[in-house]
Amino acid sequence: MMAENRSFKIITIIMAILAVIIGTFAYLNAKDGIIEEGKIKLRAGNTVLGEITLADVKKLSAVNKKLVINSTSGLSKHEFTGTPLLEALNHIDPEIVERYKKVYTKGTDNYVSGVNMEEVVEKNNVYLIYADYGKPLPNKTGTGETMRIIILNDQFGQRFTNYLGELQFE
Repeated sequence: MMAENRSFKIITIIMAILAVIIGTFAYLNAKDGIIEEGKIKLRAGNTVLGEITLADVKKLSAVNKKLVINSTSGLSKHEFTGTPLLEALNHIDPEIVERYKKVYTKGTDNYVSGVNMEEVVEKNNVYLIYADYGKPLPNKTGTGETMRIIILNDQFGQRFTNYLGELQFE
């Protein structure tokens, strides 16, 4: 009886230690993977290349683009304000567009889309947007501001990424 009780205590202690270890690793992994709105983290693999905030983007040259988006919910009209994604990337590191062939855009809602670098360098095509009809784009919770990617040469808007928080380069 005493041997069974001792074995039970040892197993309980081992399970508690394993639970703490698993919890610690889960926390550390989740913390690194958190995507925040209002700033965009630029990564290549596990390497962080830089970060650009909404305030940084608003300091770059602003353009207005009228656009009608054809989506599953129908047509929606917009007058977006933003800057070419190329200009934002050049602000961080002008060689990014030379070093990588593709950029994946990821929103805080975990929506991921991809854009070829040729599309990014193409004039009047890929934009980093922060306002619609002069009003800031609301974040997913409605408590702050966010950015989104629009691609003017994308006919249906499926690759537009709302609530943008990360750009992953390959």
